[in-house]
Amino acid sequence: MTRLNSRLGKTERKVFQLLIAVLAVICFVPGGASTFGGINTSAALAGGEMIFNGESMLRGFVDNQYRFGFGVFFTQGLVLLFFLRNIEQYATLFRFSALALFIGGVGRATNILEYGVVDPQVVGPTVIELLVIPVLVVWHMRILNLKKA
Repeated sequence: MTRLNSRLGKTERKVFQLLIAVLAVICFVPGGASTFGGINTSAALAGGEMIFNGESMLRGFVDNQYRFGFGVFFTQGLVLLFFLRNIEQYATLFRFSALALFIGGVGRATNILEYGVVDPQVVGPTVIELLVIPVLVVWHMRILNLKKA
């Protein structure tokens, strides 16, 4: 590998790591707010109305499931930060994390197909999960292959 290629490879690696760090923050913010605040806090932060009032029979069950799902999302942020410690050694961990995020995007897409775009705020995360995440996986494989060369 020439010096120029080596320098470009290091720059590419740093940009990749920066994007993974941004992705981790994206997991932390809504993940933390929704895990520890619940469905109504999440709705309030998004500028919406309460989803359920105190009298709704579904409130406890739906809020419980919602907090669990966002707890998993929050944990994805922790996994991504851990991955950044050594992107070669933890490649498999990254791929499983990416798979989980991609499957979440498939879930969002099925919701959109069934109900339409209920809120424009769901489009961005869906695009990230279905398009950006696979690109990051391919990019990561490229970085690993550059290091081997």
